[in-house]
Amino acid sequence: MLPLKKRGRHYVANCPFHQEKTPSFTVSPEMQIFKCFGCGKGGDVFTFYEEFNHVDFREALEELAKIAGIKLKNSFDEGQNKNKKRILEINNEVAKFYHYMLVKHPLGAVAKKYVMDRGISDETIKLFGIGYSPEQVSLIANYLKKKGFFDSELIMTGTFGNSSYSNRLYDRFMGRLVFPLVDFRGQILGFSGRVLPGANPAVVGQKAKYINSPETEIYHKSQMVFGLNLAKEAIRQDSTVIVVEGEFDMISPYQAGIKNVVAVKGTAFTEEQLQLLRRYAETLVLALDADFAGNHAAIRSIELAEKLDFDIKVVDLLGKFKDPDEAVRDNPEWFKKRVEEAISIWDFIINSAVNTFGLENNKGKKEILNMALPFISRIKSEVIRSDYLHRLATIIGSDVESVKKEMERKISNFQFPISNREMIKTILVEKEPERDKRDEAEERLMTLIMGAKNKLKVAKRVDADLKFATIKWQKIMDLILANRIDWEMPLENVTEELKDIFGSTFLMAESESMESFHRKKEIDKIVAKLKSIDLKKQIADSAQRVAKFEREDNVEELNKAESENIAALLQLSKWQKLQK
Repeated sequence: MLPLKKRGRHYVANCPFHQEKTPSFTVSPEMQIFKCFGCGKGGDVFTFYEEFNHVDFREALEELAKIAGIKLKNSFDEGQNKNKKRILEINNEVAKFYHYMLVKHPLGAVAKKYVMDRGISDETIKLFGIGYSPEQVSLIANYLKKKGFFDSELIMTGTFGNSSYSNRLYDRFMGRLVFPLVDFRGQILGFSGRVLPGANPAVVGQKAKYINSPETEIYHKSQMVFGLNLAKEAIRQDSTVIVVEGEFDMISPYQAGIKNVVAVKGTAFTEEQLQLLRRYAETLVLALDADFAGNHAAIRSIELAEKLDFDIKVVDLLGKFKDPDEAVRDNPEWFKKRVEEAISIWDFIINSAVNTFGLENNKGKKEILNMALPFISRIKSEVIRSDYLHRLATIIGSDVESVKKEMERKISNFQFPISNREMIKTILVEKEPERDKRDEAEERLMTLIMGAKNKLKVAKRVDADLKFATIKWQKIMDLILANRIDWEMPLENVTEELKDIFGSTFLMAESESMESFHRKKEIDKIVAKLKSIDLKKQIADSAQRVAKFEREDNVEELNKAESENIAALLQLSKWQKLQK
């Protein structure tokens, strides 16, 4: 629960979405909204629940309805979602069965010894629900059918297949160590199975070391992040997530006390996985296999992570260990230190390229560029991208312009997906987007109007000189001028499209204490600034018209345009003086 303290008409607390010492999180009972003036988050009860619990709107609606004892139509428990509920029920039973076979049954003794030999404790086995599927084709299927589940339902989970040879169900994971694949809400969506050393090939087949559940109505590999259900609070607290490849790579560090770690099953991320992690973290620390930098699929992953504004770092295992699991089992303190000293992804890429190809000859330098430039070209910030181009040029003993041209050449020759072409065309000159200065000034002006004692009087004075250029602010201004706002219940006559922006601006206005004299002075300066912006645009437009009429030798229109230009220049001079 969030401890709220009453302050005037509102309640305040330390914001749960960012670290702060002085409360800036404000709740308005009248408007039924919240706003943090530190990080900017705001909205209604649904927005708060979504942000605080990291769920989407549908999930927030269903969970809040459950808390309030309200039954929703077409909810998760009804209609077309009955299949999903049934799959979850079966998956829970399957997970219990596998876990029992590992920890209690003699058939799981070999698998249990294997897990214990890898340093995994009984407590961790229980926490992750690790299990074992015996080398018996229909053992678990028969168990589940006795509990009332049908063949068609078991097949629907993806855990079972139907043998065309024997016409009976078989367990896809038989003979394997099994990890339940749990989503961030704690629901078991599927399973991952690992072959044990010495497993019978006739049972487990010649498949990969790991296999996952196939795609089902509830399990989608592209959205699965292993361990997030356990790690999310630590990730949220640190705003940092450590990403590894496999289940043991995640489980070993977690057991050793590194709680903000998850696994994504491979070196290539999907956009869905990254978006899910971005809900909790700002920093993405990669602890992947040593060949990550040479993996072309990783380029797209880094591009996606950059797009979501992650600060991307890498844990360099210095070639001592092949993966985090091995490092933690050998020396957990050493691994923790490597995590603390994680370096920028771009430094890691350049270091890996230099270590791989060397600087002894031109061929090695060329390969360094081939490996590093595709990554560096994805850096969104022009300043940071330029810095790494200089760094790379210095390392290979070249000038930065040559390296930049080489990057341009590689970009033009590389066939990027359609969705990326426009970004690639401008990547060398693209600058960080800036917030529209006019909108910022208009927002501040509206905050000052709403905070005034006589809001209508102040609004009329501003309106006499200025119209808001941004539609949302002018619509709010029109409501104030029409005297349609009940300032005791301010959202009552506000349309849905304006409620969020109106509510957060009003809360900001209410939180400020300002003398009328200082308020008037700041309002006058902002109005003068906005009028100057308008007049400069008007002057630029009329200058184009003057040039046009001169070319056309249109004396009448030329004189009119010049007169307008002079009048605008005089007005500009007046408003610029008022800004001082």
